Amino acid sequence: MSFGKIIKNLRRKHDMTQEHLAEILSISPQAISRWETDMAMPDISLIAPLCNLFNITSDELLGIDLTRRQQTISTICDEADKYSSRGYLEKAREILDDGLRKYPDNCDIIYNLMYVSSWQKDVTGDRKYLEEAIKWGEKILERSTVDHQRHSAIQVLCFSYRDVGRLDEAVKMAESMPYMAVSQEMLLSSIYSGDKGYASKQSNAATLLQFLSNSLFSMQTKLDSGEMAYTPEENAALRDKRIALLDLFFENGDFGFYHTHLCDTHRDQAFYYAKNSDDEKALKHLQSAAEHAIKFITSINEECTSLVFRGIERGNWATGDSDNEAKKLLDKMANRVFDKIRTTEEFIRIQKQLSEYSGKWSIE
Repeated sequence: MSFGKIIKNLRRKHDMTQEHLAEILSISPQAISRWETDMAMPDISLIAPLCNLFNITSDELLGIDLTRRQQTISTICDEADKYSSRGYLEKAREILDDGLRKYPDNCDIIYNLMYVSSWQKDVTGDRKYLEEAIKWGEKILERSTVDHQRHSAIQVLCFSYRDVGRLDEAVKMAESMPYMAVSQEMLLSSIYSGDKGYASKQSNAATLLQFLSNSLFSMQTKLDSGEMAYTPEENAALRDKRIALLDLFFENGDFGFYHTHLCDTHRDQAFYYAKNSDDEKALKHLQSAAEHAIKFITSINEECTSLVFRGIERGNWATGDSDNEAKKLLDKMANRVFDKIRTTEEFIRIQKQLSEYSGKWSIE
């Protein structure tokens, strides 16, 4: 409903003429007439007197439906998430930027922009996205009162401050967070019993497994001495441990999103063995990487039957790249390190296998 109709209905409900309302507000009856025909809006100084006169809020006076407003904002964020979760980050940014123009300083939209900027920084390496992620994260801490938004902002800011060299701020922010042992998840798993207790413990195991898998993937780092923490041979052994770890927890092969972990790990092993002229192992790991890539594309939402995670809800997943796993692996196989085995029957078969599934992620 337009402001003109709202003010006319309120005036009539309170049995007022335009002249009477104008007299109360010390303005001309013509001004009231212009409001009611939507030819003009009242001066901002008159909003509070009008609200007090008719005993309504400013949102009601201005026709702002807060429920519908929040539904619209949720729709904007959901639509953007459909694109960002499949790697179409520019499209997601367009949707969110347009939403922010309509709803300036809305924390839900800013929260999503923070993540899109962070992912674009990871994908492109462009510092401007890093600066944007910091800007949005700091704005969340300044304005949001929602815990999960604030905690997520702290997470993004810790990584972003690190990447721009603001290490003291990153450390201080990280140290402001609670210890893992007193986190919400750990406490709830101790409080709940029955079905909730079981589901909570499963969820914790899944979170810790992901943490451990990611740690094994990134343990190779340069030490203060300038040396790498592991030799290439030791790093290959770490990758074998990551594969063994995931095989241990998913004995039925229902890896879900961990297919991507295994695809990446087998791919890196293939690179390692190809560089060391072990063609047999290089091809073996390429085949395993391809199998996991295809399995992820075709059965990401398969039910988990493995013992620890039996029946667990897989939940949503996101990727920063719009290319699917088969396309990404095919691109990696173009590297010259594989030239020696490129013409082998097995290498060609793996390429053909992947080509059948290679493409972009669809938007659901």
